[in-house]
Amino acid sequence: MKRLIILTATGLLGLASSAWAGGLLCLGCGAHCMTPPLPNCPDCSCPCEHGLHFCSQWKCQHTQRLLDELASCDCCERIRTVKKLGCRIHADFCCDPSVLETLIATLQCDKCWEVRRAAAWAIQGQNARTESGVLALYIASKLDGHYLVRVAAAEALDILTIRNRECFTETLKQGDDLVKQLKKQGYKPGSDNCRVAFGGCCGSAAPASVPTTPAKPEPLPLPKGTTPVKPAASEIQ
Repeated sequence: MKRLIILTATGLLGLASSAWAGGLLCLGCGAHCMTPPLPNCPDCSCPCEHGLHFCSQWKCQHTQRLLDELASCDCCERIRTVKKLGCRIHADFCCDPSVLETLIATLQCDKCWEVRRAAAWAIQGQNARTESGVLALYIASKLDGHYLVRVAAAEALDILTIRNRECFTETLKQGDDLVKQLKKQGYKPGSDNCRVAFGGCCGSAAPASVPTTPAKPEPLPLPKGTTPVKPAASEIQ
């Protein structure tokens, strides 16, 4: 019995030493046998150039009804509508560009933060991998007043550009500059002065128009034959 145990132990030690030696040999040649990874080739083409887009008359009419429903005063109703607009069965921004424009406007201007959060995910659901869609999500991830909207916009942007981030290097740089300008102007999503229009769809990003303060109202012209009345000293402030 003792002899059997000794022979078994000797065999196990021999197997372990051979495996250890084989591991060293593999470590020695592994650097020469490794295959380098393939270079990353991002697809920077317009997402509307790929996939199936059924642009029927019925679908356009259905999309228009959804866009009209966004005027509802009920926050929950607008959330349901925005979620449908993020599904390409109900709407497709490649068939109707106003879908993306409306989702961006909702992300920027809706008073209800839950609706703005739904709009961020809807842009990602539409696969709106365009300069305007990327800029809208990037600005919302930086400037929205509610942290859940910022988180949703950042996550939607990461998913949208997970394999194409290199295509939007210049766009995101432009977004950084735009965020600085908007901060200086006190920009606040969901406020009255909230809409930031972006140029371009699948081409290069055109300069975005930064919202400005409303111009001072001009005095109405006086009827002919009348003379202007100067205000009293007490009325001048």
